[in-house]
Amino acid sequence: MPSLEPFLVERILMPKVWGGQALAQVMGIQLPPGEAIGETWELYDRAEGSSRLRHSARTLGQLMRECGDELVGRGVPRAHGGRFPLLLKFLDARDGLSVQVHPDDAQAQRDRDSGKNECCVILQAGPEARIVRGLKPGVTREHFVANAATEAVEDLLLAFRPMVGDTIHIPPGTVHAIGPDVVVFEVQQNSDLTYRLYDWGRGRAVHVQKALSVLRPDAANDERPVVKPTQLPDGGTQLIATQDFRVRRYSLRQPIQMATDGRFATITVISGKATLQWPGDRTIGTLPMAMGDTAVVPACVAKYSLVPTDHVNFMICDPGIR
Repeated sequence: MPSLEPFLVERILMPKVWGGQALAQVMGIQLPPGEAIGETWELYDRAEGSSRLRHSARTLGQLMRECGDELVGRGVPRAHGGRFPLLLKFLDARDGLSVQVHPDDAQAQRDRDSGKNECCVILQAGPEARIVRGLKPGVTREHFVANAATEAVEDLLLAFRPMVGDTIHIPPGTVHAIGPDVVVFEVQQNSDLTYRLYDWGRGRAVHVQKALSVLRPDAANDERPVVKPTQLPDGGTQLIATQDFRVRRYSLRQPIQMATDGRFATITVISGKATLQWPGDRTIGTLPMAMGDTAVVPACVAKYSLVPTDHVNFMICDPGIR
């Protein structure tokens, strides 16, 4: 039997100038009253800190150092410094985030980090909801670069109104901005590199030259550049599959059995409750999960099941296709 078993992780709250209190209503997360919380890091393993296992003093980073292959799977690429490959977040973009660009793995080496391939799944979209992704058709690199640090850049960006359930892929080099008026579930490579290009006049520091050095100024081919989901034979929906991560969504009233195929999986409950089960040494292991919880299923656990309490809606993330 595997020495590692599935476990829940604890989040941290990240105050942001553009944040709010919506994660309390949308995800049931307890927030400090009146504080602008922009992000919750649901699963993280960084040099400055790592997810703590619930009801334990151990951290995800410790497990990576002690039994990384058992945890993520043999051959699964680690993040910079041998860390866990993914970082999972909830975002409350009450106001718009800065217009920004992320580097790829090779470009991120100068900042001693991993590149940042990411996607966001829209959980709530208010009346003013907006996503910026890419440039308007016909905008050239030269024209964009000439206006990138000025208000004129606002007219060059492709902005659209997202809908609940949309998945937006933001590969490295893509100009983008999330918000205002959206709550999202974000899946990304384990990186904290953001090159801020333009901040809507808020006066924060920008990194124009770094941003332009990694920019891939591809104009969008669609007025709503969202990922087309794929229905799966097991009743789930594949939202996205990239070289760095895959994201699937399930809405269940009946139990379902899954296989890890020797690669880790994370489970994040978006609504409802369920019990995570797996074959133990002598008995069936169980782990109750509620809305907002994230669990890690180690690669060494071959099979696991989700048993809904009435109805549950959850996301499964696992390594990408390389």
